[in-house]
Amino acid sequence: MKNITIKAKLILLFIFIKVIPLLLLAYISYEGVIKLDEYLKNSTKYLYNQSKEIILNTANASIDDSVKNLDKKSQLAIERLSFEIAKNVADFLYERDKDILFLSNIPLNKDILKEFYKSKQREIIVHENYYYNEKKQRWETKKEKERIKPQERKAQLKDNEKEFNYTDPKELKRVKIPIYKEVSYFDINGKEIYKVSQIEKKLLDISQKKNTYVNSEDYFKKIKDL
Repeated sequence: MKNITIKAKLILLFIFIKVIPLLLLAYISYEGVIKLDEYLKNSTKYLYNQSKEIILNTANASIDDSVKNLDKKSQLAIERLSFEIAKNVADFLYERDKDILFLSNIPLNKDILKEFYKSKQREIIVHENYYYNEKKQRWETKKEKERIKPQERKAQLKDNEKEFNYTDPKELKRVKIPIYKEVSYFDINGKEIYKVSQIEKKLLDISQKKNTYVNSEDYFKKIKDL
């Protein structure tokens, strides 16, 4: 050390005081940047996975809620349709009860029974004869109907312009048919006195089961309970 000049000593001192700490600081900074980069990557990956999990859970919950609501809506629609069908059937049967009560309160003869029979009619829809097309795997008619292009219509009210739908009425063939296949008036012994029928024109003894519809009805035995 005694042989080293002052200039060399100053240079060595400068290296120890300035350069080595600077290199040490650069190394520490480099290590810090690497650690920071690794931390950010891990944090970003964690946040991404967490966000993905939240989004998936939210989507699954939304789908489940949508399915439940759609199922509930379909259930309510089917229940309402079933109720309306049952009510219509019940109303139809109550009307038949009224017909019986009406006939029981008037003096009957063949002409009155015939007029009553003719007055009780309802419309039904008559369709073409269908057959199953094996190639197309669907039901078709021999007489192809003309395809009528639906008319484009606009809502008359401004409030109805959004999502406006219009269904053109379909042209359906309708015919009137009698409600009853048969109306008969018989005595307490089951002998028919007057009758209007599409099944059997002759007056029969309905106390015998073989003279009833398809030989299967026993309503005469139940008349005593009325």
